[in-house]
Amino acid sequence: MLKFLLALAIGIFCVSPLQAGDVASVTKSCPSGEKQATCERWVKDFKTAVELAYKGNHGAQATVAFCLSTGCHGAVIKDRVASCSWHLVIANSGSTTVLDRSNTRNTCRPMTASQKDEARALASDLVQKIYKRPLAKTDQM
Repeated sequence: MLKFLLALAIGIFCVSPLQAGDVASVTKSCPSGEKQATCERWVKDFKTAVELAYKGNHGAQATVAFCLSTGCHGAVIKDRVASCSWHLVIANSGSTTVLDRSNTRNTCRPMTASQKDEARALASDLVQKIYKRPLAKTDQM
């Protein structure tokens, strides 16, 4: 319920979950040790991907969706709703592949109805910001 209220508040202020300046809120602090360098590289790559994703870069959008789904080796906080919303952005990009459709189904279908509604609302904001048009309906969820 808290996530839903947060998403509602985000929607009211028309702020997406990943503005380029807010990337720090979804990336983790990398723990010291043998995996620190890998984690730090993923944090850096994720930040770059977010910037490019907002410019409509398909590969970067896929990276953002993937990292939000998997955590990218501990560098990113997992957020299935945000991941699904980026998969819906990709589905609305005009350059969707079979793999993109499969990733959308695998990420979005297991979610609850309220999570799907939240993802659609976030995706709608993202598509409007990136492509300057409304979100097209998709049956992949």
